[in-house]
Amino acid sequence: MGYDAVLRHDPFEIYIRDKKSGNQKLISLNSHQLFDFEQLRVKQEKQDSDNTEDSGSDDNWEERFRSHTDKRPYGPQSISFDVSFYNAEFVSGIPEHATSLALKPTRGPGVEKDSEPYRLFNLDVFEYLNESPFGLYGSIPLMISHGKEGRSAGFFWLNAAEMQIDVLGDGWDAESGIELVKQKSIDTFWMSEAGIVDAFFFVGPGPKDVVKQYTSVTGRPSMPQLFSIAYHQCRWNYRDEEDVANVDAKFDEHDIPYDVLWLDIEHTDGKRYFTWDPVLFPNPEEMQKKLAAKGRHMVTIVDPHIKRDDSFSLHKGGY
Repeated sequence: MGYDAVLRHDPFEIYIRDKKSGNQKLISLNSHQLFDFEQLRVKQEKQDSDNTEDSGSDDNWEERFRSHTDKRPYGPQSISFDVSFYNAEFVSGIPEHATSLALKPTRGPGVEKDSEPYRLFNLDVFEYLNESPFGLYGSIPLMISHGKEGRSAGFFWLNAAEMQIDVLGDGWDAESGIELVKQKSIDTFWMSEAGIVDAFFFVGPGPKDVVKQYTSVTGRPSMPQLFSIAYHQCRWNYRDEEDVANVDAKFDEHDIPYDVLWLDIEHTDGKRYFTWDPVLFPNPEEMQKKLAAKGRHMVTIVDPHIKRDDSFSLHKGGY
């Protein structure tokens, strides 16, 4: 192949270089020496005269939010490091955020002081903010770089913990006072609340190649059914069968094609998934057949949570 993987011990650095371009770096980890991690520890019983870190503030061992308490049985476990993408014009990825495809710098000269890093934390956010770094419905720690000559590379951190990622603007490290002749790059800083450094470099050379290499690691999705990639009509919530029929008829009236109509949780009997409200949706099978006669489909939402109700068979059965 046309690439070398180089591991330096002191200072620690891993990088991929392209032999076809005179051994120029393509992507690297810890080139700016920002690698840091917290060691696992065992909490000691606090003594009156003991001021050690392990027996100190309970903030090291648990985090409270309203009525919830998140325990840390081994104390803080954060990990951080820098990743650099060379000869890149911009980077994209780390979904899902309501912002531009080309990720904007979050630190560095010209960036607002109150700017936040991109956050990877799954949230169902109603009326989310636009141009916001806060996480939405998915978290995929995959970043892809793009250069002028169509050259791309990728970095994937196989870690499910909550994560924050900074895209560092030009001149972010100027305060160090060290001026080095270096290859042009986009630098990023990754920090995770926990986990290990199980990282993958993808050499491209094009974005399609990066995605192919990424899915060779994670697995490739099945080919979706044709109707599933068409227009879906959904909102919270259609009131009853009459409402569904009216919405469907309006699409026909205005000659707007669509393939799928969704029902949110209110179609159920008391928010119990896999059930139908007997008053609002008394004939669900007939309703679906009417849609199917037009080549359309219906999807009923099923979220991961099951209603806590001893009279509900799914809850009672431990599902």
